[in-house]
Amino acid sequence: MEKKEKQELSAAVKLCRVIGVVLVLAAIAYVIWPDDYDSKGIVGYVDDFMVFMAAFTFAHGSFQRPERRYIRRQLYMLSSLFALLGLCWIILLAFMK
Repeated sequence: MEKKEKQELSAAVKLCRVIGVVLVLAAIAYVIWPDDYDSKGIVGYVDDFMVFMAAFTFAHGSFQRPERRYIRRQLYMLSSLFALLGLCWIILLAFMK
């Protein structure tokens, strides 16, 4: 069985890894932030989930091996979807009485 050579990480992948870690830390800070929409019951926790999952899937995608470009692209797309849904949910909660 042949061993494949490890590919070198590009500067863009290294930058995405740093951004992913920062986003996960910011998402955790958002989840524990007291001035949130969490007073609206279980509906208020959906935005926390969406924001965290957007950051987590982005970070998970950026830590994939360089050979897994297709998986990385799918995780980035999933992250974009979570971010869009989270933003829509936050806007919905902001205008909800």
